[in-house]
Amino acid sequence: MVKATPLDESIHRTDVFVFYFDVAGCVDQFLTRGDATLSRLRRFQRAARHAFEFGRENSYVATLFDNVWARINVTEPGLPSLLLNFAGRVMYAAQSEGFDSFFGSITRGTHDFDPSDRMLVGGDSFEDLREQHLDVTSEPHIRAAYAERWQRVPTLPDNCVWVSAEAVPPRSLEAEASFADSAFRPFREEFDLKHHTLANGKQWPFSNSLFRAIRYAS
Repeated sequence: MVKATPLDESIHRTDVFVFYFDVAGCVDQFLTRGDATLSRLRRFQRAARHAFEFGRENSYVATLFDNVWARINVTEPGLPSLLLNFAGRVMYAAQSEGFDSFFGSITRGTHDFDPSDRMLVGGDSFEDLREQHLDVTSEPHIRAAYAERWQRVPTLPDNCVWVSAEAVPPRSLEAEASFADSAFRPFREEFDLKHHTLANGKQWPFSNSLFRAIRYAS
């Protein structure tokens, strides 16, 4: 097998938004409430997928255990307010199903992918899925998930979605939330992760470090 490189003709580059969302405490809830937790988790996943209303090439949403991953082509009409609304609706879905502890983040960057890695392989029946590639290997994906570690910093906002400044400028969130049907609202002031060190001494390793939080507009 030939290893793909950015110089390969098979590599496609796309400017994308990435939305990452993680529900905390699912295992603890399952250990105490069993199948009821699984039912709530499935309803949350379905609601998150249903809220995804983007259709341009390279836009997609995936739910996996207690995570939601979404990649949105920056050419989608109505961005970024529709993306922020999607984040708000996912937060609402989590809270509606009793998952009150969560973290989300939105980033933007270049996604490189090889079409040969985009696969869904089935067996002899509809439910017999053999192989699937979720295609979440890029810098904005890594940065979105890595930011969750900084939620441990007690002075930073929790149970919300952090929006990176290169995705949506912090000072424009009020304007984006001004529509009558907005599902989100800005929360607190912007913060710079390079000014916050984890308890183990880890520092924010990415150049894009400025965020501002949003919450569901109740």
